[in-house]
Amino acid sequence: MKIARGSLFELETQLIIANELNFLSDLKFNELTQIITEESKMLNAFIKSLSK
Repeated sequence: MKIARGSLFELETQLIIANELNFLSDLKFNELTQIITEESKMLNAFIKSLSK
């Protein structure tokens, strides 16, 4: 699961780069960033539940 979290952060980095290069609108960037934040929370909770 930690690999999945790393991949999610890698995707976030790619989105930041795409936004800085103006490949994404600010609206789309914000939408995708919110989705990544929610996914990150879910992954963290899942990883925590498995470690119990």
